[in-house]
Amino acid sequence: MVPQRVAVAGAELQLLVLASDAAGCIGVDLASGAFVRAHHPGGGSPLRPYDVATCRLGQSDVPDWSRPELVTLAAPPRRAGRLRRRKAERYLRPLLHPPRPPLLGFGASAVPYWTLEGNQPSVTLIEPARLGVVREGRALRCRFAWQGGYHDLPLQDRAIAVVLDRLGRRGYGPAELQRAAGFRPGRPLIAVTPPHRGYCYKAVAAVLPR
Repeated sequence: MVPQRVAVAGAELQLLVLASDAAGCIGVDLASGAFVRAHHPGGGSPLRPYDVATCRLGQSDVPDWSRPELVTLAAPPRRAGRLRRRKAERYLRPLLHPPRPPLLGFGASAVPYWTLEGNQPSVTLIEPARLGVVREGRALRCRFAWQGGYHDLPLQDRAIAVVLDRLGRRGYGPAELQRAAGFRPGRPLIAVTPPHRGYCYKAVAAVLPR
């Protein structure tokens, strides 16, 4: 059974943060174990993977069929603590993508927005056999093999991107990524983007330790 979070406006959530930016975050609802994609008014303090943040649900927007886990927060989440990786593992392991393709329900790297009905997850966590990052112009792309398929997706992990930009190399294997990240990277957090010109794209929102 897919875990379900509370969806009542005004309810408080505690999230295990996995990825974040100025306008939102992706995390796990500690009460239900479900993935949450939250957007909120700008501001708030920066959040890092494995931070625990408290937040309050705002009024629901029109459903976004490309991101069924999406919620609107009344205010930016507040950092309340941090979980050690071993304790976080009890929440993350049940959310690993089932060992069968296609990744997030479609085989290509993009899907027409109009074909989505909100019945497929838009975020998942995987464990590929090998992971690397390459630079294409100013962009970074994450490349990995998973369940017999090869994937080449944009990397949106800003913390790792800042370090790799300073190094200035064109390609980074597992050893280089480990030195840059400060941990052994092995779990890409894959998320479907909001629609752009009619299509939604797979992207690597964060690279987490194995």
